[in-house]
Amino acid sequence: MPSKRVTITLPEDLAPRVQELADDAHLALATYVTRVVEYHVLNQEGLTAMEYWESRYGPLTKPELASADEAIEAARARLRPPQQGSAQQ
Repeated sequence: MPSKRVTITLPEDLAPRVQELADDAHLALATYVTRVVEYHVLNQEGLTAMEYWESRYGPLTKPELASADEAIEAARARLRPPQQGSAQQ
């Protein structure tokens, strides 16, 4: 995907912590910040979609919420790195 170079400024006390988190994730700072922003944008889009749905059709039922929780957990499981020492599938 094409990228656009932008400059961001972080508070002095936050910048080293963000760099630590990027290092811990074995990512370049720009890649780490991009992933954090993507995560936030997706969450906001999901919340907006939920608000739209509920404004038209009412709140989700408990079974619908349980189904959504299962789908989210399955997606998270696919994104998690394999545990060290576990067999790859």
